Order: sequence, then structure tokens, then C-alpha cells
Amino acid sequence: MADDVVAARVAPAGAAAVPTRVGTRAAWPDAAKAACILLVVLGHVAYLLLDLGQVPWAAGAPPVWNDLDVFLRPLRMPLFFAISGLFAAAALDRPWRVTLRPRVGQNLYLHVLWLLVGFVVSAAVAVPTFMAPRALREVPAATATASTGLWYLYALAVYFLLARLTRTWPAGLPVALAAAAAVVSFCGVLPGAGDTHSVVENLVWFLAGARFPRAVRALASRERPLLVVGLGAVLVAVLVAARLAHPDVVLAALLELPTRAAAVVVGVCLAVLLTRRLPRLSAPLLRLGRRTLPVYVLHGVVLLLVQRPLAAVTGPLVGRLPHPALAVVVVLYPLLVTAGTVWSCLAAQTLAGRIGAGWLFALPGGGRSRVRAAP
Repeated sequence: MADDVVAARVAPAGAAAVPTRVGTRAAWPDAAKAACILLVVLGHVAYLLLDLGQVPWAAGAPPVWNDLDVFLRPLRMPLFFAISGLFAAAALDRPWRVTLRPRVGQNLYLHVLWLLVGFVVSAAVAVPTFMAPRALREVPAATATASTGLWYLYALAVYFLLARLTRTWPAGLPVALAAAAAVVSFCGVLPGAGDTHSVVENLVWFLAGARFPRAVRALASRERPLLVVGLGAVLVAVLVAARLAHPDVVLAALLELPTRAAAVVVGVCLAVLLTRRLPRLSAPLLRLGRRTLPVYVLHGVVLLLVQRPLAAVTGPLVGRLPHPALAVVVVLYPLLVTAGTVWSCLAAQTLAGRIGAGWLFALPGGGRSRVRAAP
């Protein structure tokens, strides 16, 4: 997500109609990033508003979002990190003085900044959040670890450092070591709380994108509809079987890596198909894909502010609906809240750029801010 802090070259008018490349940048990674951030926000919206009963009519709601979350979990963050690694590949051989600030310093700065913002807002409205610790005494430890929902920024900084330090190793070695660490984490034997385990489990995808960029680009070099259908069907079958069979911890841990790898492959191929076959539909995704950072850091704050007002407004309106109508509302409600949340985040970033608050989204002191506010 921090890759979109650096402003991309603006495409000529009408370029969105042919989005296989925009400027000198391929289009499919931005479409994939946009889909991933939408799934992240949707997952948090469904969890907060339905799973935690923040809306009074959520009791007895059909578990459609719970089931969908299980199927999307192998795709969201692995694909996001694979693309982040792909974008970081060219920077691995650059001098530290060029890469340390944008790739490490900025991500750590944003991690601490938005953790503090989330804590202050959470305390002010008296609503707990996944984006910040609940007590003041937990803030120092949270800023030095990845125990909150902002762990992606922390992970990006650590991942780049590891990729940079191991750049002279055979490409497969750090990836294999990261894969082994992920399997151990999946077994649930590592210490730590919150999202710390997620940092261990997703390193393999960043390193795969950073150390094997040619393989990723080769996969995305042409449309592969048969691969999407075939591998996608196998992936769904495996996930359904695992959901029904409840395998033991070790078997489930061993299944995680291949299912996530398959999901990444399917995600890349789907993004390529979408940008090439449906250019008008994918154009909004391309714009969002370049602005995932404000959505990631802000959506938790937005949800903090709207949870109780939404519950107060929607409860009386839909709480007495007949069950079939209520089921439809439960399915559509998180989608509408997700759309409103994403729009609010983008609008807030645009406003911040106009009032000179670009430091909310980029480490200050580096000359002219490179955060682009969309028109």
C-alpha cells in the first residue's frame, strides 16, 4: 500500500479505456491492489457490524460473510504482499541512502502515527478498535510490534529490510526459509499476540514477488482463462473440503501455503483478464489501486466513528423486517458501508492534501510531498 504514496505518472486523457498499461506501469497490479483493499475493508466492516453485533438486527443473521471471509482469506494479504514485493524488486540493489527512507522510514512512521490517531479517536468515542491498543500502557509495545490492524505497514518495513539484506543469497533460499517459518506459525506454536503471526506468515509472498519478479510478470504476460477456471475450481474444492472436514492443526498448516499460492496465481490472472477484457469496468479499480494507503490507514478510524450512529439509525429501520427481507439487507449492508467508508477515506486524503496535511500520509522532511490527491 505504501507503494501508492509515490505518485504515478498521469496517463493521457482517455487512457483508462485501454488500461493494460498506464504510463510506464502495468495496470493489473493496481486492479489487484484495489480488489484486495476492498476485501480488507469489507472483512472489517462485516466483522464489526455483524459478527460483533454492532447493529441490533444482526442477531440470527445468515453467516454468509463469515463463510466468504474463509474463502477470501488466502487471497487478500498474500496477493497484496506479492505485488508489494514485485514493486520493491528494483529497489533491492539500490543504495541504502536511496531506499531506507521511502521503504522503511516512511512505513514505520505511518505505522506509529496512525496507531496513535486510532488510540486517541478510540478513547474519545469510547469504542474499542482493532487499529490501536485499548490502554495507554499498551501503546509503547504496540508501536514496536505488529499487534494491531496496522501491521501491514510494520511488515512492509521489516520485509524490505530482510529482502535487502538477503539480496545476494540464492533467490530460492530466503523464500524457502520464509515458507518454513509460515508453516510453523500456522501450527500455532509461535509466541505473540494480535497480528504478529500475520507478519511471519506473509513474508514468503513479499519475498516471492521481490526475488522472482520475472516469474510474476511472465504469469501476467498474457490472458490465462483456463488456468483461472481450472485452478480456481481446485482451490474452491480444497477450501470447501477443509471447511467441512476440520483437519487437524498440522494438516491445516501444511495446506495453507499451497492454497494461498494458488489464490495468488488466480488473483494475478483474474486481474490481467479484468484489465484487458473489461477496461471500462476496471478503470475505477486502477484509480483506487494507486490510493490504497489512505484507505488502509483511515478505514478503521471511519468505522470507529460510524459504528454507533449506524446502529442507532439502521436498527429501528430494518429490525422488524420479515426474515427474507432481513437476509437481503444483511447481505447488502456491508457492501454499502464498505463503499461509503472507502469514499470517505479518499475524500479525507484529498482534503488533507489541500489544507497542507500531507504529513498524515507521507513522512515529512523529504522535500515536496509525493502524495497525489485525486481530482
